[in-house]
Amino acid sequence: MAAAILYEQRDEIVIITMNRPEALNAINRQLRQEMTDAIERYDADDSARVAIVTGAGRAFCAGRDLKERAADNAAGVQAKGSDSLGAETLALFPRTWKPLIAAINGYAMAGGWAIAQMCDLRVAAEDAKMGIAESRWSLLPPFAALLPKYIPMANVLELVFTAEPISAQRAYEIGFVNRVVPGDQLMDEAMALASRLVEMAPLSLRYFKEMAYRGVDMNEAGLASMTRNIYDMLLKSEDAVEGPKAFAEKRQVQWKGR
Repeated sequence: MAAAILYEQRDEIVIITMNRPEALNAINRQLRQEMTDAIERYDADDSARVAIVTGAGRAFCAGRDLKERAADNAAGVQAKGSDSLGAETLALFPRTWKPLIAAINGYAMAGGWAIAQMCDLRVAAEDAKMGIAESRWSLLPPFAALLPKYIPMANVLELVFTAEPISAQRAYEIGFVNRVVPGDQLMDEAMALASRLVEMAPLSLRYFKEMAYRGVDMNEAGLASMTRNIYDMLLKSEDAVEGPKAFAEKRQVQWKGR
């Protein structure tokens, strides 16, 4: 059986590629498990600093493999929402506090949108199409319940209610996508962005990502308390000593991630 996920590491940058091009990288049980394994591998590897998620062939990810779902239905296998979600999360895959970049090529529909959404930064090819198509097939997009935290509610409702894909440029205009580039420059742009992140202090990125996501639902007092605790942890690290020291000595900084 061919791998549904390809995992490649180039120095400190990991490239995670969904590899079911014949099915537009639709999410079946194999791909979901291998994506989970890939994210956990990346999260646990201290030598991996930034990961790029992309798709093989002409699509990023077309969403849930509905042929597999139809076969399950025909076999009398009752689908449950709890099968698709963690006990305390609406995410399809485990969370990592390390940076994730989506390099969106072709279609990113339904679960494909969810995979792009789980990433922190999104670079899209000019011809990419993105949408939340579940209502077309009497399904729900649980991940979209989080979207009003990041883009306007009216845009979320239009995406879900109409199930119509939007262009990469439109995704940029509503704030979902960070950059739009010609298709032949997509991976170069994603790699350049990842390389820029690798230059930054790894603990600063991880801790700020945690602060930003956890802080969305906190009041100011709760956010201040969390921030103080996290900042105290950072200031006790070797990197927090190395950064100012390298600046004072006018030399290249040497991050250790600890």
